[in-house]
Amino acid sequence: MTDSPRGDRTARNATALAAGLAALGLTCAIEARGKLVLLMPDQESVIKLADESLRRAALALAKEQGFTHAAIELPNDRRRADPDADAAVLRD
Repeated sequence: MTDSPRGDRTARNATALAAGLAALGLTCAIEARGKLVLLMPDQESVIKLADESLRRAALALAKEQGFTHAAIELPNDRRRADPDADAAVLRD
């Protein structure tokens, strides 16, 4: 299998999504996993995302960039204090 001369489409879509979110005033780390995008907003953006219309606009941007599913991961003080506090996930 050869790489497309156009590069990684998912990465380009994520970059465009990040720019669109920034235009909405949102600061988010983004992880793209195929057609799923995970948005990890900073604390200020979490407060802004409480507004339903802004949240809908952010999710519409994800769809416009080719993502079929989007998740918003909320910050967790416990996780920041102790990143090893979560239980391990068993894998096959």
